[in-house]
Amino acid sequence: MRSPDKRRYLNALRHVESAEIPFFEMEIETTVAAKILGRPLPPVRPFEIPARDYVELNLRAGNDMVFWSHIWELGRRNVLDEEGRKHYADGTMKRREDLRGIEFPDLGEIQRELEALLTAMEGTGLGLVYTPSQAPFIVMTAVGYQDYYERLITDPAFIHEFQERVHPHCMRELEMALGYPVDSIQVGAVLCGKEGPLTSRAMMEEFEFPTLRERVKAAKAKGIPVSIHQDGNVSSLFPDFIAMGIDVINPIETCDGRQDIYALKRAYGDRIALHGNIDLNLLAFGTGDQIAEDVARHIEGLAAGGGYICASSHNTTEAVPVENFFAMRDAVHAYRFSPKTVRGAQDSPGIPHP
Repeated sequence: MRSPDKRRYLNALRHVESAEIPFFEMEIETTVAAKILGRPLPPVRPFEIPARDYVELNLRAGNDMVFWSHIWELGRRNVLDEEGRKHYADGTMKRREDLRGIEFPDLGEIQRELEALLTAMEGTGLGLVYTPSQAPFIVMTAVGYQDYYERLITDPAFIHEFQERVHPHCMRELEMALGYPVDSIQVGAVLCGKEGPLTSRAMMEEFEFPTLRERVKAAKAKGIPVSIHQDGNVSSLFPDFIAMGIDVINPIETCDGRQDIYALKRAYGDRIALHGNIDLNLLAFGTGDQIAEDVARHIEGLAAGGGYICASSHNTTEAVPVENFFAMRDAVHAYRFSPKTVRGAQDSPGIPHP
Protein backbone atom coordinates (compact mmCIF):
# COMPACT_ATOMS: atom_id res chain seq x y z
CA MET A 1 0.00 0.00 0.00
CA ARG A 2 1.39 3.40 -0.96
CA SER A 3 2.03 6.19 1.53
CA PRO A 4 -0.50 9.04 1.69
CA ASP A 5 0.34 12.31 0.00
CA LYS A 6 -2.05 15.24 0.04
CA ARG A 7 -0.34 16.66 -3.04
CA ARG A 8 -2.14 14.09 -5.16
CA TYR A 9 -5.49 15.58 -4.13
CA LEU A 10 -4.39 19.21 -4.29
CA ASN A 11 -2.78 18.68 -7.70
CA ALA A 12 -6.01 17.17 -8.99
CA LEU A 13 -7.87 20.28 -7.86
CA ARG A 14 -5.40 22.34 -9.89
CA HIS A 15 -5.82 20.01 -12.90
CA VAL A 16 -2.22 18.86 -12.74
CA GLU A 17 -1.96 15.58 -14.59
CA SER A 18 -0.12 12.83 -12.75
CA ALA A 19 0.59 9.13 -13.06
CA GLU A 20 -0.71 8.59 -9.51
CA ILE A 21 -4.42 9.14 -8.93
CA PRO A 22 -5.58 10.43 -5.52
CA PHE A 23 -7.81 8.23 -3.39
CA PHE A 24 -10.13 9.84 -0.85
CA GLU A 25 -13.12 8.00 0.62
CA MET A 26 -14.61 10.62 2.92
CA GLU A 27 -16.81 8.55 5.22
CA ILE A 28 -16.60 4.85 6.02
CA GLU A 29 -19.45 3.37 8.03
CA THR A 30 -18.42 2.32 11.53
CA THR A 31 -18.72 -1.46 11.12
CA VAL A 32 -16.57 -1.35 7.98
CA ALA A 33 -14.15 1.06 9.68
CA ALA A 34 -13.81 -1.39 12.59
CA LYS A 35 -12.86 -4.16 10.16
CA ILE A 36 -10.27 -1.90 8.52
CA LEU A 37 -8.77 -1.11 11.92
CA GLY A 38 -9.11 -4.68 13.20
CA ARG A 39 -10.75 -3.68 16.47
CA PRO A 40 -14.16 -2.58 17.77
CA LEU A 41 -15.24 1.06 17.49
CA PRO A 42 -17.97 2.99 19.29
CA PRO A 43 -21.21 3.34 17.27
CA VAL A 44 -20.53 6.88 16.06
CA ARG A 45 -19.62 8.47 12.76
CA PRO A 46 -15.97 7.73 11.94
CA PHE A 47 -14.74 11.31 12.34
CA GLU A 48 -16.14 11.32 15.89
CA ILE A 49 -13.75 8.63 17.18
CA PRO A 50 -10.53 9.72 18.96
CA ALA A 51 -8.16 11.62 16.71
CA ARG A 52 -5.33 9.07 16.70
CA ASP A 53 -7.71 6.23 15.89
CA TYR A 54 -9.27 8.29 13.13
CA VAL A 55 -5.89 9.07 11.59
CA GLU A 56 -4.96 5.39 11.75
CA LEU A 57 -8.24 4.54 10.02
CA ASN A 58 -7.46 6.94 7.16
CA LEU A 59 -3.94 5.55 6.85
CA ARG A 60 -5.18 1.97 6.64
CA ALA A 61 -7.96 3.01 4.28
CA GLY A 62 -5.28 4.34 1.91
CA ASN A 63 -6.65 7.88 1.83
CA ASP A 64 -4.64 10.89 0.78
CA MET A 65 -6.95 13.21 2.74
CA VAL A 66 -8.86 13.21 6.03
CA PHE A 67 -12.44 14.47 6.18
CA TRP A 68 -13.53 16.12 9.42
CA SER A 69 -16.55 18.00 10.72
CA HIS A 70 -18.07 18.91 14.07
CA ILE A 71 -21.78 18.18 13.72
CA TRP A 72 -24.10 20.80 15.24
CA GLU A 73 -27.22 18.78 16.04
CA LEU A 74 -29.49 21.75 16.62
CA GLY A 75 -33.10 20.63 17.09
CA ARG A 76 -32.50 17.11 15.85
CA ARG A 77 -34.49 14.16 17.17
CA ASN A 78 -32.42 11.02 16.84
CA VAL A 79 -33.16 7.34 17.39
CA LEU A 80 -30.79 4.48 18.18
CA ASP A 81 -30.75 1.22 16.27
CA GLU A 82 -30.11 -2.21 17.81
CA GLU A 83 -26.36 -1.69 17.61
CA GLY A 84 -26.53 1.69 19.35
CA ARG A 85 -25.92 3.75 16.22
CA LYS A 86 -27.63 7.10 16.05
CA HIS A 87 -29.97 7.97 13.17
CA TYR A 88 -31.70 11.25 12.39
CA ALA A 89 -35.50 10.98 12.68
CA ASP A 90 -36.92 14.52 12.49
CA GLY A 91 -36.46 18.13 13.50
CA THR A 92 -38.12 19.66 16.52
CA MET A 93 -37.87 23.42 15.89
CA LYS A 94 -41.04 24.11 13.95
CA ARG A 95 -42.32 27.35 15.52
CA ARG A 96 -40.90 30.84 15.92
CA GLU A 97 -40.88 30.50 19.70
CA ASP A 98 -38.49 27.55 19.29
CA LEU A 99 -35.87 29.95 17.98
CA ARG A 100 -35.52 31.56 21.41
CA GLY A 101 -33.82 28.46 22.78
CA ILE A 102 -30.97 28.18 20.29
CA GLU A 103 -27.73 27.10 21.96
CA PHE A 104 -24.61 27.63 19.91
CA PRO A 105 -21.69 25.17 19.96
CA ASP A 106 -18.57 26.13 21.88
CA LEU A 107 -16.00 27.22 19.28
CA GLY A 108 -13.28 26.61 21.85
CA GLU A 109 -14.24 22.94 22.03
CA ILE A 110 -14.24 22.68 18.25
CA GLN A 111 -10.80 24.28 18.16
CA ARG A 112 -9.44 21.77 20.69
CA GLU A 113 -10.79 18.85 18.67
CA LEU A 114 -9.35 20.30 15.46
CA GLU A 115 -5.97 20.87 17.08
CA ALA A 116 -5.92 17.27 18.39
CA LEU A 117 -6.62 15.98 14.88
CA LEU A 118 -3.94 18.14 13.28
CA THR A 119 -1.44 16.96 15.90
CA ALA A 120 -2.31 13.32 15.20
CA MET A 121 -1.87 13.94 11.45
CA GLU A 122 1.62 15.41 11.74
CA GLY A 123 4.19 13.60 9.64
CA THR A 124 1.69 11.30 7.92
CA GLY A 125 1.45 13.05 4.56
CA LEU A 126 -2.33 13.27 4.94
CA GLY A 127 -4.19 16.51 4.20
CA LEU A 128 -7.36 17.82 5.85
CA VAL A 129 -10.75 18.66 4.35
CA TYR A 130 -12.90 20.51 6.89
CA THR A 131 -16.67 21.00 6.72
CA PRO A 132 -17.97 23.82 8.94
CA SER A 133 -21.62 24.18 9.94
CA GLN A 134 -23.84 25.56 7.16
CA ALA A 135 -27.00 27.53 7.88
CA PRO A 136 -29.35 26.06 5.23
CA PHE A 137 -28.59 22.49 6.28
CA ILE A 138 -28.66 23.27 10.00
CA VAL A 139 -32.10 24.85 9.59
CA MET A 140 -33.37 22.05 7.35
CA THR A 141 -32.51 19.34 9.86
CA ALA A 142 -33.64 21.41 12.85
CA VAL A 143 -37.08 21.95 11.31
CA GLY A 144 -37.33 18.51 9.69
CA TYR A 145 -37.09 17.80 6.00
CA GLN A 146 -40.79 17.66 5.14
CA ASP A 147 -41.76 20.63 7.29
CA TYR A 148 -38.80 22.62 5.98
CA TYR A 149 -39.85 22.21 2.36
CA GLU A 150 -43.45 23.00 3.19
CA ARG A 151 -42.35 26.17 5.01
CA LEU A 152 -40.39 27.32 1.98
CA ILE A 153 -43.79 27.79 0.38
CA THR A 154 -46.15 28.53 3.28
CA ASP A 155 -43.87 30.57 5.58
CA PRO A 156 -40.61 31.58 3.88
CA ALA A 157 -40.11 34.40 6.39
CA PHE A 158 -39.72 31.80 9.16
CA ILE A 159 -36.96 30.02 7.23
CA HIS A 160 -35.18 33.30 6.52
CA GLU A 161 -35.38 34.31 10.19
CA PHE A 162 -34.05 30.93 11.30
CA GLN A 163 -31.16 31.06 8.82
CA GLU A 164 -30.28 34.59 9.91
CA ARG A 165 -30.07 33.39 13.53
CA VAL A 166 -27.57 30.61 12.84
CA HIS A 167 -25.57 31.90 9.85
CA PRO A 168 -23.29 34.23 11.88
CA HIS A 169 -22.16 31.31 14.03
CA CYS A 170 -21.49 29.22 10.91
CA MET A 171 -19.30 31.98 9.50
CA ARG A 172 -17.43 32.31 12.80
CA GLU A 173 -16.68 28.59 12.71
CA LEU A 174 -15.47 28.89 9.12
CA GLU A 175 -13.22 31.84 9.97
CA MET A 176 -11.85 29.89 12.94
CA ALA A 177 -11.05 26.91 10.70
CA LEU A 178 -9.34 29.13 8.14
CA GLY A 179 -6.89 30.16 10.85
CA TYR A 180 -5.53 26.59 10.92
CA PRO A 181 -3.57 24.69 8.25
CA VAL A 182 -6.61 23.08 6.65
CA ASP A 183 -6.05 22.07 3.04
CA SER A 184 -9.61 22.42 1.75
CA ILE A 185 -13.03 23.59 2.91
CA GLN A 186 -16.06 21.54 2.01
CA VAL A 187 -19.49 23.08 1.51
CA GLY A 188 -22.94 21.79 0.59
CA ALA A 189 -26.12 23.18 -0.91
CA VAL A 190 -29.51 21.93 -2.11
CA LEU A 191 -30.86 18.41 -1.80
CA CYS A 192 -31.10 16.54 -5.08
CA GLY A 193 -32.77 13.31 -6.11
CA LYS A 194 -32.02 11.08 -9.06
CA GLU A 195 -33.87 13.48 -11.36
CA GLY A 196 -32.23 16.67 -10.09
CA PRO A 197 -32.70 19.39 -7.43
CA LEU A 198 -35.74 19.14 -5.17
CA THR A 199 -36.41 22.89 -5.31
CA SER A 200 -36.83 25.44 -8.07
CA ARG A 201 -33.98 27.66 -9.21
CA ALA A 202 -35.77 30.64 -7.68
CA MET A 203 -35.81 28.88 -4.30
CA MET A 204 -32.15 27.92 -4.61
CA GLU A 205 -31.28 31.55 -5.29
CA GLU A 206 -33.38 32.69 -2.33
CA PHE A 207 -32.56 30.12 0.36
CA GLU A 208 -29.36 28.30 -0.59
CA PHE A 209 -26.99 30.14 -2.89
CA PRO A 210 -26.44 33.43 -0.96
CA THR A 211 -24.78 31.80 2.07
CA LEU A 212 -23.07 29.24 -0.17
CA ARG A 213 -21.42 32.02 -2.17
CA GLU A 214 -20.37 33.74 1.05
CA ARG A 215 -18.71 30.59 2.38
CA VAL A 216 -16.89 29.94 -0.88
CA LYS A 217 -15.72 33.55 -1.09
CA ALA A 218 -14.34 33.47 2.48
CA ALA A 219 -12.30 30.34 1.82
CA LYS A 220 -11.01 31.47 -1.56
CA ALA A 221 -9.97 34.81 -0.07
CA LYS A 222 -7.55 32.83 2.11
CA GLY A 223 -6.29 30.84 -0.87
CA ILE A 224 -8.02 27.65 0.32
CA PRO A 225 -9.65 25.42 -2.33
CA VAL A 226 -13.31 24.49 -1.92
CA SER A 227 -15.05 21.18 -2.51
CA ILE A 228 -18.79 20.66 -2.57
CA HIS A 229 -20.57 17.51 -1.42
CA GLN A 230 -23.83 17.08 -3.32
CA ASP A 231 -25.79 13.85 -3.38
CA GLY A 232 -28.10 13.02 -6.26
CA ASN A 233 -28.16 14.32 -9.80
CA VAL A 234 -26.40 17.69 -9.80
CA SER A 235 -25.52 17.88 -13.50
CA SER A 236 -27.64 21.00 -14.01
CA LEU A 237 -25.80 22.82 -11.21
CA PHE A 238 -22.26 22.45 -12.53
CA PRO A 239 -22.26 25.90 -14.21
CA ASP A 240 -23.42 27.49 -10.93
CA PHE A 241 -20.72 25.79 -8.88
CA ILE A 242 -18.03 26.72 -11.40
CA ALA A 243 -19.17 30.36 -11.40
CA MET A 244 -18.92 30.40 -7.59
CA GLY A 245 -15.30 29.26 -7.75
CA ILE A 246 -15.78 25.74 -6.40
CA ASP A 247 -12.82 23.50 -7.24
CA VAL A 248 -14.19 19.95 -6.96
CA ILE A 249 -17.51 18.15 -6.66
CA ASN A 250 -18.20 14.90 -4.82
CA PRO A 251 -19.54 12.15 -4.96
CA ILE A 252 -21.18 12.23 -8.44
CA GLU A 253 -23.70 9.46 -7.92
CA THR A 254 -24.65 7.32 -10.90
CA CYS A 255 -28.39 7.99 -10.34
CA ASP A 256 -29.37 4.81 -12.23
CA GLY A 257 -27.57 6.03 -15.33
CA ARG A 258 -29.02 9.53 -15.31
CA GLN A 259 -25.70 11.18 -14.39
CA ASP A 260 -22.78 10.40 -16.71
CA ILE A 261 -19.43 11.37 -15.19
CA TYR A 262 -17.68 10.97 -18.56
CA ALA A 263 -20.06 13.47 -20.18
CA LEU A 264 -19.49 15.82 -17.25
CA LYS A 265 -15.74 15.48 -17.76
CA ARG A 266 -16.08 16.43 -21.43
CA ALA A 267 -18.31 19.40 -20.64
CA TYR A 268 -16.72 20.79 -17.48
CA GLY A 269 -13.58 18.81 -16.68
CA ASP A 270 -11.18 21.63 -17.44
CA ARG A 271 -12.96 23.90 -14.93
CA ILE A 272 -13.93 21.69 -12.00
CA ALA A 273 -12.44 18.48 -10.62
CA LEU A 274 -14.51 15.31 -10.23
CA HIS A 275 -14.40 13.14 -7.11
CA GLY A 276 -16.05 9.73 -6.74
CA ASN A 277 -18.50 7.75 -8.93
CA ILE A 278 -17.36 4.15 -8.23
CA ASP A 279 -20.85 2.67 -7.98
CA LEU A 280 -21.86 1.60 -4.47
CA ASN A 281 -23.91 -1.26 -5.91
CA LEU A 282 -20.77 -2.62 -7.52
CA LEU A 283 -18.82 -2.15 -4.29
CA ALA A 284 -21.52 -3.94 -2.31
CA PHE A 285 -22.24 -6.86 -4.65
CA GLY A 286 -19.46 -7.06 -7.22
CA THR A 287 -16.23 -9.02 -7.24
CA GLY A 288 -12.77 -7.66 -6.61
CA ASP A 289 -11.88 -8.08 -10.29
CA GLN A 290 -15.01 -6.19 -11.39
CA ILE A 291 -14.18 -3.36 -9.01
CA ALA A 292 -10.58 -3.16 -10.24
CA GLU A 293 -11.83 -3.04 -13.85
CA ASP A 294 -14.25 -0.21 -13.03
CA VAL A 295 -11.54 1.75 -11.24
CA ALA A 296 -9.28 1.38 -14.29
CA ARG A 297 -12.13 2.45 -16.58
CA HIS A 298 -12.71 5.58 -14.51
CA ILE A 299 -9.05 6.52 -14.41
CA GLU A 300 -8.58 5.96 -18.15
CA GLY A 301 -11.64 8.05 -18.95
CA LEU A 302 -11.17 10.84 -16.42
CA ALA A 303 -7.51 11.33 -15.50
CA ALA A 304 -6.32 13.08 -18.68
CA GLY A 305 -5.51 16.70 -17.90
CA GLY A 306 -5.81 16.04 -14.17
CA GLY A 307 -8.89 16.67 -12.10
CA TYR A 308 -10.03 13.21 -10.98
CA ILE A 309 -10.07 11.82 -7.42
CA CYS A 310 -11.20 8.21 -7.06
CA ALA A 311 -13.79 7.17 -4.45
CA SER A 312 -17.24 5.65 -4.15
CA SER A 313 -20.40 7.20 -5.55
CA HIS A 314 -21.53 8.20 -2.04
CA ASN A 315 -19.81 6.94 1.13
CA THR A 316 -18.82 3.41 2.12
CA THR A 317 -21.88 1.83 3.75
CA GLU A 318 -22.19 -1.28 5.91
CA ALA A 319 -23.32 -3.19 2.78
CA VAL A 320 -19.78 -2.98 1.34
CA PRO A 321 -17.59 -5.98 2.28
CA VAL A 322 -14.26 -4.78 3.58
CA GLU A 323 -12.54 -6.91 0.92
CA ASN A 324 -14.32 -4.91 -1.78
CA PHE A 325 -13.28 -1.66 -0.17
CA PHE A 326 -9.69 -2.87 -0.24
CA ALA A 327 -10.13 -3.89 -3.88
CA MET A 328 -11.07 -0.29 -4.76
CA ARG A 329 -8.23 1.14 -2.68
CA ASP A 330 -5.60 -1.25 -4.02
CA ALA A 331 -6.68 -0.73 -7.63
CA VAL A 332 -6.21 3.02 -7.28
CA HIS A 333 -2.86 2.61 -5.54
CA ALA A 334 -1.52 0.21 -8.15
CA TYR A 335 -2.66 2.11 -11.22
CA ARG A 336 -0.27 4.30 -13.17
CA PHE A 337 -1.96 6.62 -15.64
CA SER A 338 -0.07 6.96 -18.92
CA PRO A 339 -1.18 10.09 -20.78
CA LYS A 340 -1.44 9.67 -24.52
CA THR A 341 -2.10 13.25 -25.61
CA VAL A 342 -1.44 15.53 -22.63
CA ARG A 343 2.19 16.09 -21.69
CA GLY A 344 4.13 18.36 -19.37
CA ALA A 345 3.14 16.96 -15.99
CA GLN A 346 6.79 16.18 -15.34
CA ASP A 347 7.50 19.90 -15.37
CA SER A 348 4.60 20.75 -13.06
CA PRO A 349 4.87 21.37 -9.31
CA GLY A 350 2.94 18.15 -8.77
CA ILE A 351 4.03 14.58 -8.18
CA PRO A 352 6.23 13.63 -11.15
CA HIS A 353 5.75 10.68 -13.45
CA PRO A 354 8.08 7.83 -12.61
